[in-house]
Amino acid sequence: MNITLVQYENELSSAIELIKGFWQEHSGYTQSDDETLSDLKDWTKEGHVLYFICLDNEKIGFVHLGSRGAKTDWLENIFVLPKYQGKGIGTEAISLVENVVKEYSQSLYIEAAARNKDAIRLYRRTGFDCLNTVTLRKDFHREDFEKISSEKILGLDFDVKRKKTEL
Repeated sequence: MNITLVQYENELSSAIELIKGFWQEHSGYTQSDDETLSDLKDWTKEGHVLYFICLDNEKIGFVHLGSRGAKTDWLENIFVLPKYQGKGIGTEAISLVENVVKEYSQSLYIEAAARNKDAIRLYRRTGFDCLNTVTLRKDFHREDFEKISSEKILGLDFDVKRKKTEL
């Protein structure tokens, strides 16, 4: 299995297909072409880099690196097509990204939705073990959400929730 990262260079149809797949898998949302093109524009502007994850030269996912004020050292998004998940491809892609970022930065940062336990497990397995920031959310329409677990951080209890439509 030969996994490589190839920087995006106007391969529009591949990028559109993968970005739409990302949003569908991530949140069950079907993006319009305009929304997808807007994401692509944002993910390839200055301070951002989009790499395709390739398996034997076939584009099967992507990694989006971004800058939040300094170096391009945030792994903003990673996506592997569902039929290729669970085969170590995400792990290898993260390793390849780390090799790029450690050339110019002390750290690589990543965020994950608390409800995305598979992603959190992947990140933890690949060495992301330092809490950097914690994002808290206040739901105004609590009836639209369901609790899927409770977690304790710094001795405080927090609920992990998802919208009821994400079932």
